[in-house]
Amino acid sequence: MDGSVYPNKDVIVASKTVVNIFCNNETEHQAKKKYGSEEWCEANYGQICDEHVANHNKTSSMFFNGTIPNPTSILCTPDGKEITRKKGGISGKELIDMMKEATAKVGAGIGQDEYLFGKGKLKAAADAVGAKKMKDAIEALNAITKAFGKNAAAKPLNDQAQAKLKELNDAGMAIIEAAKADAAADKVEDARKALKDVYANYKGLECSKVAEKEMAALPKAK
Repeated sequence: MDGSVYPNKDVIVASKTVVNIFCNNETEHQAKKKYGSEEWCEANYGQICDEHVANHNKTSSMFFNGTIPNPTSILCTPDGKEITRKKGGISGKELIDMMKEATAKVGAGIGQDEYLFGKGKLKAAADAVGAKKMKDAIEALNAITKAFGKNAAAKPLNDQAQAKLKELNDAGMAIIEAAKADAAADKVEDARKALKDVYANYKGLECSKVAEKEMAALPKAK
């Protein structure tokens, strides 16, 4: 493959919604070549030989059948069903056309920036829950649903965010049930404190509204 293909700015833009995997089990080249202060495989800048060999060993059995001459460009669906392939070196335009063909069949995906945004928000939410900062967690998860709620390609990210929001709502509802038990046992102020916490820190979730109603039903503080 011409070394000018992948660095081409148009190829980079076109591949933003494509997961690019370089797989090659050839090792008859310099394993570590100096690129400035970095050392990479001579044939594959940005990888070491162990990585492109591991990619080959995993993807060749998962996605592709038969002998594949090097180079060969193959585009697949996310579950490994082949869409198209081209043997031999290809130009940047040919690769872009292949990606357009694949996108037309698979549907629009999300770009690297959007994917990293979603994963970053999921991590931020997990960190916030660990720090008991529920408001921050809910805000991070809602950022995902707001950004990707109508994007079918982002369904896995959106589903994860929705599942985490449900977990938080269930946790808030559990606190409410415990508070109701406290109120029934004449521990009204303990119940009020717990309900106030859910109301304030779980805003945007159903449990916050329920907590507000339960607080209103408590006897007035003396």
